[in-house]
Amino acid sequence: MFKTPAIITKVDNYKENHLLISVFSCEFGKKSLIVFGGKSKKKNTDFVKGIISEIEFNKENSCLNTNLIQSYNWFLFDKYRLKVIDYSCFLINKLLFLEDKHSEILNTYRALLISMNNCSNYLVDLIQLELEILKSSGYQPDLSDSVIKKVLGEGLSINTNSYAELFNSLRNDQNLQKVFSNFMEKVMAKVLNNLNINLPFSRSEIIKEN
Repeated sequence: MFKTPAIITKVDNYKENHLLISVFSCEFGKKSLIVFGGKSKKKNTDFVKGIISEIEFNKENSCLNTNLIQSYNWFLFDKYRLKVIDYSCFLINKLLFLEDKHSEILNTYRALLISMNNCSNYLVDLIQLELEILKSSGYQPDLSDSVIKKVLGEGLSINTNSYAELFNSLRNDQNLQKVFSNFMEKVMAKVLNNLNINLPFSRSEIIKEN
């Protein structure tokens, strides 16, 4: 028996009354689990794409139980925030496979959900999640001081050993957020193109223009 916090990244129907879910956890990486009876009214609200739950499963990859850790207000979300959920789950499902107990994917994704639930500006949280996904999947972009200055301007100097300075600078300046978001769109497009992965929609569709 295994138990771990995980993001539910995909939910599909399986046979008559069951579900096949894809989950990602730092402890076990990507897993596909069968939820027997998952389409029943009693269970189907427990298996929603984009939520974080404590997943209990066995060695046969059957999901036995879940306990909600972090949900989102899907009924209050506008189309942009709903697309952020789809986009984030798509990236995690397509790029992350292996376990990594030092990964910050779950914490970063949870911070993004909380920002969106609070109707806060979530763009920096999204960028932070994208960078964490790229780092965990081995496609971390070059964010050296020279690159940051080229993207954001000569007046900004960043300690490349930590993204904290970058994120703090972005949070304090919406114009920098937009510039760096455009940079990240190009980075993500290049990575996905090299892997022959097609986004189901453009990344620009998840960014609401002020």
